[in-house]
Amino acid sequence: METLSDQSPFSRESRIHDEGRYPGGGNLILWIAVIAVLIGLNFASWSFCMWVFGQPEHPMNYRLLTKLDRLDPIHGFTAVTAPRGKFHSAKDLYAQVYPFSETELRAYNGILKRLYLKNYLERDDVTFLSGEFVVLSVQRMSERDVFSAGIVVRGRSTTFPDALVDFAIPASATPSEFVIEPGQILKIEESTTCAALLNVERLKDSTMIFTVVPLVEREYVFGERARIEMGVAPKIHIEPELWPISKEAEDIEAKPVSASPEATEAAEAESAKGGKR
Repeated sequence: METLSDQSPFSRESRIHDEGRYPGGGNLILWIAVIAVLIGLNFASWSFCMWVFGQPEHPMNYRLLTKLDRLDPIHGFTAVTAPRGKFHSAKDLYAQVYPFSETELRAYNGILKRLYLKNYLERDDVTFLSGEFVVLSVQRMSERDVFSAGIVVRGRSTTFPDALVDFAIPASATPSEFVIEPGQILKIEESTTCAALLNVERLKDSTMIFTVVPLVEREYVFGERARIEMGVAPKIHIEPELWPISKEAEDIEAKPVSASPEATEAAEAESAKGGKR
């Protein structure tokens, strides 16, 4: 008479083998699921890091990178060390950007800011603006603006009226007085200024505002009472609602051509009186 053993057809191991089942099969499936989840999390983490480091122009990414000191501070250049690029007139830039859809324009603005935040590292295709502009207004920059201190001058192109410029000059401290005569010509030079394009705003009437910032650190003189020593802030405010820097984009003419506190207060008082009429 045959006795039951581990090799017997009636043994537990034999029945499991014949039925295609193995001890611990449930645990194996669980481990496979855990490993798959870990791989997914690792891929998601890698993708997130690539997105954060690759696109610092997004406000959340910029705040995270600067808080962790993972982004080099913004710095200025000399006329010799400034990155290479192409100088455009206001008309040329207008023609280049005019066909862009709103989505394309947002993407283009993002790229412009990304290159600036990365100090144009290994770039030789920087977009520069040059030309002459009639001064419309001047505004002091504060902690609520893109740059925490400095001056932004708005002007209209002398050769192409549909193009406006916000010439933002950051500084370590905003000058107490900065007065420009109405209608004065603002000349944005090429190699001694290297005014890099940072943002393009299209208004309802198709007028475009080009925000530029000089890359060459030096003193910018526009008159006896209009001098400013440029000093690039290591950090800026990148939020979309802060562009263009000059406020009231649709009402560009109703601003004083002076950045002194007295002129600003007088203009605000006059505006308040006009609103009550």
